[in-house]
Amino acid sequence: MHCHAQKEVTYSIGLFGGVTSTFTFDEGISLDPRYQAKYGAKFIPGGVHAGVDYMGFGFMVDPQLTEVGQTFNILNTQGGQVGERSISMTYLQIPFSYKKHLIDLSFFKVSFVAGISYAHLLKANESIKHIDAKLIFPAATYSLLPDTYTVEYDGVVSPLVNNLETLKKTDFKSVQVFGSLGLRSDWDITDHARLSFDLRANGGVFDPRSADYLNRADNNQTIYEIAGERRDVFFSLTFGYSRYLFIETKAKPKKVKSFVQYGPKRKKPK
Repeated sequence: MHCHAQKEVTYSIGLFGGVTSTFTFDEGISLDPRYQAKYGAKFIPGGVHAGVDYMGFGFMVDPQLTEVGQTFNILNTQGGQVGERSISMTYLQIPFSYKKHLIDLSFFKVSFVAGISYAHLLKANESIKHIDAKLIFPAATYSLLPDTYTVEYDGVVSPLVNNLETLKKTDFKSVQVFGSLGLRSDWDITDHARLSFDLRANGGVFDPRSADYLNRADNNQTIYEIAGERRDVFFSLTFGYSRYLFIETKAKPKKVKSFVQYGPKRKKPK
């Protein structure tokens, strides 16, 4: 006796783009009275998708360009906004993801997604700009202040600063790892076309700054920085179009043992 099991597989390849909302969680910035967080969105200019779906689960790889970082208002001693601190990093990100189908129909899927991503730093910088203002600097940095900064009893009178680069690319790690969790929906709009919507929360595993820069910050050699751990988090919403191929395969036949009943063994005649 033989039995056959069928397996359904879908292969897809396509393009996508989207937006991110990025956050820089920095212990030093949170303690520093000079800074106040601003919120905004950045674009994912483009990415390439390749995936495979089985019955109930699937796998994806989605190389993309991702920009992370955040902008902070600079506050004077009275709490007024006098400038901005901007953090920006652009990565070539290669996420590998696992999908668990929560809804698995022939034309529509909703999946829980978990992934891990290798990210290579392409460009990065951190800059300061502010008008003439009185700011609060840590006392430990007073000896490092240029002559144009004047220390007073309630703050430091600081001259206009126009796009002062406080960190450059070499002050950041060249590699980052991001973990992600989210939901994804796939809509098969024709026999070979698919639209996808992917919403995820992503978090960096490592502090993005180099060990050399962190050592300088720990030793109060960075006048616009208070030392502290930093992590980058971003929420991404992407929209994709894919071409897909649906394949139905048959498993190899499995043999089922047959049982034959034999009568009692006959004795040979003497």
